[in-house]
Amino acid sequence: MNVPLALSNEDHPDHGRPPRLPDGTADRDKWLTEKEKAKLLTLERQAAHQKSFRKKGEKTSRRLQHTYDQIKRLRAKATRRALDWQHQTTTYLARTYGTVVVEQLNILGMTKAPKPKPDPNNEGNYLRNGAKAKAGTNRSITQEAWGRTVMMLTYKLARRGGELVKVPAPYTSQRCSACGFITPGSRETQELFACKNTECGWTGNADWNAARNILHLYRIGYVIMEIPAAGRRGRRAGKSVKPVAER
Repeated sequence: MNVPLALSNEDHPDHGRPPRLPDGTADRDKWLTEKEKAKLLTLERQAAHQKSFRKKGEKTSRRLQHTYDQIKRLRAKATRRALDWQHQTTTYLARTYGTVVVEQLNILGMTKAPKPKPDPNNEGNYLRNGAKAKAGTNRSITQEAWGRTVMMLTYKLARRGGELVKVPAPYTSQRCSACGFITPGSRETQELFACKNTECGWTGNADWNAARNILHLYRIGYVIMEIPAAGRRGRRAGKSVKPVAER
């Protein structure tokens, strides 16, 4: 994932906030400015220092509570900025496109920590399972709040008479959108897709390639679910199901 949202026409809405720091770790405070990040770090260190003087079972002091409140205000500011960007972006998409096609992603499964691997040579011990590296990826995914984006798109499209369509997610990022083949090694990096099919050789942004595959699945009718505009029924809607705008 190198852009927050990738569209099949290369219209990639971007909030301009890299998900990772220069050292490769996930930036959990990307919605804060550098000055605000420095202030947050100072406050967190201050809270840890003040907490070290509190005895077990002792009530939180006013000074420590004040420090916690300042940290909460900074976190809340970051959340408001993220929500504002999501609202502006989804409103733009709902106004521009009558139909928006997305992947049916299992976000909970994608952000699940890997299971420990037992060491076959030493019973009772466990090998490194990449949980630390996976934690950075998980944090990047949860920060983008894809589920909330889909929810916003659903009701905003319904208000304007559009619809949201979901298609299967498997292999959309591994299949070449130009030739349709899945060739090992084509996803060279997180950003670059270079088809290794000798008769193709197409290269492009990896997220754009996935978006083109999603559009192709919709065009051939490989659809999981349609969430229609208000007043119309979807494929899975029964007689007792209300239009989206009324739910």
